[in-house]
Amino acid sequence: MVKTLGSILSAATTLTALGVITAAWIGSTRLIVPNRPALEPRHFEVLSDPSDHGMALESIESKTHDGFVLKGFLVTKSPSMGLAAQTREMMSRLGGREVSPKATPRGTIFLLHGRGGRKEDMLWIAKRFVAADFRCLVYDSRAHGQSEGDHCTYGKDEVRDLQSLITKTSNHLSTRSESIGPVGLFGVSLGAAVALQASDLDAVGAVVAVSSFSSLSEVVTYSGRKLIHRHLPDPFIQAALSLGGWRADFYPSASSPLSALIKVDTPLFLVHGERDGVIPISHGRRLFEASRSDRKSWNPIPEGEHGNVLATGGDDLYEKMILFYLETLTLQGVGTT
Repeated sequence: MVKTLGSILSAATTLTALGVITAAWIGSTRLIVPNRPALEPRHFEVLSDPSDHGMALESIESKTHDGFVLKGFLVTKSPSMGLAAQTREMMSRLGGREVSPKATPRGTIFLLHGRGGRKEDMLWIAKRFVAADFRCLVYDSRAHGQSEGDHCTYGKDEVRDLQSLITKTSNHLSTRSESIGPVGLFGVSLGAAVALQASDLDAVGAVVAVSSFSSLSEVVTYSGRKLIHRHLPDPFIQAALSLGGWRADFYPSASSPLSALIKVDTPLFLVHGERDGVIPISHGRRLFEASRSDRKSWNPIPEGEHGNVLATGGDDLYEKMILFYLETLTLQGVGTT
């Protein structure tokens, strides 16, 4: 009887351990393997006639240090715009600020999408930025969209990818006697976290970060307890993080935009929704407080949630972001009326 009871307990312990390991494996997979959603009808609409949205698109590719191909678009203002309602509206707003059109791009802004996003999502942002004659580079991050790669590393490889893409874009433009000009970064969610971690790159002149986390470990803990159970044990969360880091070859604890900002003084424009249920606004506040820059701007959006903060802020927010880039990248003074 005792022997039988011992066998049962041993089997139960083994099954429990296997269950924990399996759950941690599933959790780590969700962490490092993003969804790759298909193109949506709104994407096809823009891609079929970009000039009707104020843009001209040029395909560009870049190879990462570990051999993956990243796919992107160089985006400029179309010389023969169609309806282009949002681009024209922003051009009108900027004209009221005494921002004159330029015959050549003022600089280049690299747009980084969020986890599970794709480059086509960022065209809705680019169509406003080209109104100020900024060239934009939108691209699929590794393991996203049309780009190669299996795992997301939350900054470790993505920062190196961005550096390579900046160099590739500069060299590509120089072959036709164009300059990349001043470089700005724009990121949403994961893309914002990567942009902040890349803010010390020599080429980067300014960063706009929308809905960024301050540290990966903290936001994973928050999400796990919100989505699975509010009393989800910390050891399980740490096991999933460690397993994900081992599988994708990075240290989750090192993915910390907060730590990155402490070391640099790059001009910074932070946006965060006050109703963000994915990454609480407290992350954004801490990032703003940590920044050493004497040119930083904190922009909470009262009704903004994680997925709609830009739409909620609307053209007023886009105008503020563009003016920030004009002032920090081109040193152009703008009217305030």
